[in-house]
Amino acid sequence: MGPAIAPALWQFRLGLDYPALTWSATSPTRTRPSFDLIVSNGFLGAGCPLKVPRIHLYHGTMVGNTRAQGNTLPIRERLRRSVSAGLTEALAARGAARVVCVSERVAQELHRYYRLRPDAVIPNGIDTKLFAPRELSGARDRLGLAGDGRYALFVGRLEHGKGSDLVLEGARRGGYELLIAGAGGTYGARHLGVLDPHALADAYAASDCVLLPTRYEGCSLVVLEALACGRPLLSTRVGWMDTLLRAVPQYASLCIEPTIEDIAKHLRGLAAKDTDAISSQARAFVLEHNGLGSWTEHWQRLIAELELPSA
Repeated sequence: MGPAIAPALWQFRLGLDYPALTWSATSPTRTRPSFDLIVSNGFLGAGCPLKVPRIHLYHGTMVGNTRAQGNTLPIRERLRRSVSAGLTEALAARGAARVVCVSERVAQELHRYYRLRPDAVIPNGIDTKLFAPRELSGARDRLGLAGDGRYALFVGRLEHGKGSDLVLEGARRGGYELLIAGAGGTYGARHLGVLDPHALADAYAASDCVLLPTRYEGCSLVVLEALACGRPLLSTRVGWMDTLLRAVPQYASLCIEPTIEDIAKHLRGLAAKDTDAISSQARAFVLEHNGLGSWTEHWQRLIAELELPSA
């Protein structure tokens, strides 16, 4: 369930749009008291009935995300997100039986900004049978790419927070053609469009590397998918990447700063690195900790703790 109505203009101007959205989203939990379990997320959670067991999930924090954007957001918008959205997000977990974060970094933010301590850290899970290494030439043929091309892939929304303003020029200076898989394209890059999971796995396999100079993440599916496919991933040290770097410290050589110059420098030096060995170690870690089997086990144990009548 989600918000059924858009906030009024006056609510937006007064910074009351986030409370209005969460109240609208949780309305069915108050009008239909037949639920055995509610799983709420982010700032959408306040207003749920206390008599129904609830798990509240944080994929990140609005305050942390806003701070990561820096001065790219107008002051009014930064205040609206930090105060209105942040307060709504902090209150959303009140009354929940369990609070879950998708990474240790998000858990740290939760305590720092909202003085909340999660009951569990459960990273996202992906289909590691689908997102697995594939033969490069075959994948390029299926996507209509040149066999001898040099391709860097960006997957996701073209927004500042994901570092999309950096990838085109960074790839060009690094000597790679940029591929974009997502809803939007940009002039100078090859737009693959919105891909189904099978075609997306081909896109990973067809690329020489994956670029994600993101400024903020909790636990990125793109990161997990790229690593599971065995592709070199050039990404920033945000969110779940802390977890990977503790387990595979060698991956630090592929971590980048969100600047065009650093992206280009790492791309130019990519051929000199033993990316196969590093990527293999990272893939093994993802297979062990981020497959759907592991993800399901974590959630089943968490739900079992609530002792639901229907469990």
